[in-house]
Amino acid sequence: MALTIPEIRQFVGRNCAVTYMDRLGNEHSKVIHVHDVSFVPMYGAYLMGDVEDVNLERVTGIQPLD
Repeated sequence: MALTIPEIRQFVGRNCAVTYMDRLGNEHSKVIHVHDVSFVPMYGAYLMGDVEDVNLERVTGIQPLD
């Protein structure tokens, strides 16, 4: 699932269940309040949240909770 910045902007300001892969290939799921989505030079697009920041290339699923 390759998400783009325009696709993920609909989740800004919402609580979401985010599933993503870590760098070892393990899948994690967390509830994150999405603060912003932005491009970080040399790292790519990132989902900025209250608990964790996640590279969009690693996100495998996202569901709004509210």
